[in-house]
Amino acid sequence: MFDELYDPVANPYAPGAGTPPPALVGRDETIAVADVALRRLRSARASQHMLITGLRGVGKTVLLGKLASVAEHVGYRVIRVEALGGDDTIRSVLRQARRIVEESDGGARVGRALRSIESVSLTVVGTGVAVGRQAPDADREALTDVVTDLAAVVADDDLGVMIALDEAQTLDRHDLRRLLAGIHRCGQDGLPLFGVLAGLPNLVGEVARAATYSERMFTVADLGPLTPDEVVQAIVEPAREIGVSWSSPAADRIVDHSDGFPFFVQTWAYHTWNAATDDPISTADVARAAPNADHALDSSFFAARIARIPASEVAYVRALASLGGGPHRSGDVAVAAGKTTPQVAAFRDRLIAEGVIYAPRYGWVEFAIPHFDRYVRRALPGQP
Repeated sequence: MFDELYDPVANPYAPGAGTPPPALVGRDETIAVADVALRRLRSARASQHMLITGLRGVGKTVLLGKLASVAEHVGYRVIRVEALGGDDTIRSVLRQARRIVEESDGGARVGRALRSIESVSLTVVGTGVAVGRQAPDADREALTDVVTDLAAVVADDDLGVMIALDEAQTLDRHDLRRLLAGIHRCGQDGLPLFGVLAGLPNLVGEVARAATYSERMFTVADLGPLTPDEVVQAIVEPAREIGVSWSSPAADRIVDHSDGFPFFVQTWAYHTWNAATDDPISTADVARAAPNADHALDSSFFAARIARIPASEVAYVRALASLGGGPHRSGDVAVAAGKTTPQVAAFRDRLIAEGVIYAPRYGWVEFAIPHFDRYVRRALPGQP
């Protein structure tokens, strides 16, 4: 009976990169704020845009996807892009913008929008946008016009447009400035465009440095770990829907193992389900699942990030991990590495650019990945 009950095919939990969990908990307030903003903008009423920040594994990408669904439900076309560095991000924005423009009902502003897209595309290798006329000169600054012209086209169709940019802290600062200028101008012109940028906690500073007026443009949703009650809700509700229960002590073990980070919650619940032998799911089931859950996190979530760290930067990573949970002063990390602060500055900057660490405030650093210090001490033992 229980073999059938705990069929892994029926496992309701969903660990994965941006995979929607069966129960999205703890984010209702942020979703409600975005819903109001979307509806206000469609009604030509001013509203702030949104920054979503948090550590890796906290659910930024999942929330971004949820907000995209909300936007589509209330009459928005959505451009959703993961910033990948280089020109790839802008290339994706242009392709999606072109598709939206070409699918419009053909208002008078379509031609202008296509010319703006073409102008920027000429600065991006691998992007060609045929507009059926002589191409304008290449002009990266026209990215601002792409945003505003796109919003004007969808407004003619009585729609709105949402630009949802994930990993936004990696975007080139000049391109970020141009996008922000376009979003700002849409607000000034009363056009129905909603911007949502998601990224690591240093995104707020990157946006502020790109455009001094941006602090007034955005409301910030800083995602932290789920509360213990929210973790219990996230694991109990999906099981209850298919007739399975959790004992309270077993659910509490998932709270302890995950520290409230949604990706860890899903990973532990997923492997506990597969290890379960009775109903309700018990602490013994959680204990049996522990080797598989730990291995899954070590071999995928953590190891993939270690693999991308060049050998020259490993000593800095070891030094930061040796100090325990952060944040820590940059000078203390340098001392732990046996170096001076200037000697490790280049390593620090590259690790920030790679999304392994971030600077929560000036002169301080912290791992961008929950529990990463523990993994580094296990996987990379030895002196910094």
